[in-house]
Amino acid sequence: MPTPAIAPEISLKFKTAIEKRLRDGYSPMGVAGGKGSAVQIAAKDIPVNQRRLTSWVYRQRKNEAEGKESFSPDWSLWNRAAVTKGKPVVAAARRWLLTASQNDTPVHAGFWRNLTAYAEHIGAEILVGPFTYQLGTFTDHTTRNNVFAEQVRPFLRFDRQECGSVLFCAEMNTLPTANRPLSGLQTYTRGQWGVFPHAKVALETVPAMPGKDPPIIMTTGCCTVENYIPKKAGLKAAFHHVIGATLVEIDRQGRHFCRQINAVEDGSFQDLDSVVKSGSVTSGHRIAAINWGDIHRAILDPAVALGAWGVDADTLAPSSEESMLDALRPFDQFFHDLFHGEAINHWQADKPHERYVLHVKNRLDVDREVKACAAFLRATKRDWCRSDVVESNHDYWIARWLQNTDIRKDLTNATAFHRWNLAVHQAIEQGAENFSIFRHVLHEADPSGMEGVNFIPIGSSFEICKDRGGIECGLHGHVGTNGSIGSTQNLTRVAIKINKGHDHQATVHDGVYSAGVCATDPNLQKGPSSHSKSHIVTYLNSKRSIITMQGDRWRA
Repeated sequence: MPTPAIAPEISLKFKTAIEKRLRDGYSPMGVAGGKGSAVQIAAKDIPVNQRRLTSWVYRQRKNEAEGKESFSPDWSLWNRAAVTKGKPVVAAARRWLLTASQNDTPVHAGFWRNLTAYAEHIGAEILVGPFTYQLGTFTDHTTRNNVFAEQVRPFLRFDRQECGSVLFCAEMNTLPTANRPLSGLQTYTRGQWGVFPHAKVALETVPAMPGKDPPIIMTTGCCTVENYIPKKAGLKAAFHHVIGATLVEIDRQGRHFCRQINAVEDGSFQDLDSVVKSGSVTSGHRIAAINWGDIHRAILDPAVALGAWGVDADTLAPSSEESMLDALRPFDQFFHDLFHGEAINHWQADKPHERYVLHVKNRLDVDREVKACAAFLRATKRDWCRSDVVESNHDYWIARWLQNTDIRKDLTNATAFHRWNLAVHQAIEQGAENFSIFRHVLHEADPSGMEGVNFIPIGSSFEICKDRGGIECGLHGHVGTNGSIGSTQNLTRVAIKINKGHDHQATVHDGVYSAGVCATDPNLQKGPSSHSKSHIVTYLNSKRSIITMQGDRWRA
């Protein structure tokens, strides 16, 4: 009597268990060394009889040799470094490309070709998380009972996968029509970074205790084409359906970096300076723009200054290390909340102890703080990149200070107060439209009068990628619709794509991308915080990704 065939979902389970142990340092079958046999330990994990699992391995090898469908484990995943006792030492950067697949739906052929080409180019492992959507009346959403495109089957994972310190929650079968695919999942990864399979791109930053970097959770995008019921929920899902993936990188020090990749109609995409098109990878491509996290020059994080612009935060001396700006060469870079305003902070006006701390540190001179902002703009300027200052709520503090302050109580700044108030009154007398005192003081502080720097006043519009539908970059985010207080969610009601700042936490919510912050302010982080060192990268094809820094590093 012939041995009954093993169901594909069981074979995938066996394959996944063995490959997990290979990454942990357990050796392939028939290979000496390592921490032990990957097959033996996987049999205990499943659990299944070891002889049955060994027999299954031989059968997959035979199928592979005969050109039949095979689920043979990828023995090259054996991580020899993990054999070392104590903390594993990663010999080189490790990478995974994570995406999602819908049942009974074909893959996007162009994207799949490009994804596999890019995986080979960067040495990444492809993992696919399944999700189900029934086009009929039957509502069994069990992924193992559904059929997936032949191309993705060897890469399907039904259980949680550890991509270094980042979790790929492939077990999370979320309906593609979910409006908020990350809703309720903020604590699901227990404080680790997490990636969830879903066709709609979303990203949220989860609060962490002071002194710890907040984890970020995000979705993958999808490798299968749109396939929805043409009713409201299905049509909305189709509108937000993204052909894409998420790249997870783990560097030699074990630091993690995640970037969402969005493809255009033909399945081509760009990741940093690499463009993948027609199954070919080319490098050295420029990008459209970088929206930096809110600057707050007076308390700029030294690691961010070094990694983002290649300068020392205090002296602005250039570094020999290649910065994010010089590596990606954007046509525009946007600065939000350039001015911090600690010298004139109205929140501290009635807090003498906090003011005295600044007095002791000689940081109550607003003129000096403005000059530091101007010097920073000059140090980060590049001939091939336009610098755009987006006037923000902290920048507006100067106008507020000029109108509300009794200068008799702030003699340190009396000269600047009277000089700048004179400029405001003269502008009013001359009928100057759209006069901004912050723009005026920057021009005054810079010897070259801010030559080559574009200023975007509050309430103005500034679009990039106009030939691809446009992305609004003129909004800081503190002013919402109809005069309300601004937020990422509030601005999703505006029917345009937006890159913004203000929240200090990386977020992707429908068509609105929100950057993080470049500074660390203990006064704003007395409790758990979701402030992240994150920046928005926009490619020339109008697709976007959020890059979160780890120290002074922004990629593996």
